[in-house]
Amino acid sequence: MRWFLVLAMITACSKKTDEGPPCSAVVDNLMAVTKTQLAGHGGMEVQNRKAMLDQCEAHRMPAAQRRCLVAAKDLAAIQTCMKAQPPTK
Repeated sequence: MRWFLVLAMITACSKKTDEGPPCSAVVDNLMAVTKTQLAGHGGMEVQNRKAMLDQCEAHRMPAAQRRCLVAAKDLAAIQTCMKAQPPTK
């Protein structure tokens, strides 16, 4: 369930020219947060950075929302960022 939420969040990043952080920064932070917050999966690597970047770049997200996701330190903060602006295609 939580992985679905994480993947849904990533799908909202944009290639728009603006001052927000790039999808690579968003994805890197999402991966770091989920890895620490969803511990207990052993050494299993369930995140695919390339797929997450592809999804991020395929969708649009305002710069402020990407900044919020890059600054998020836990899953609750990520959810707050995502509620601020739902993903658009």
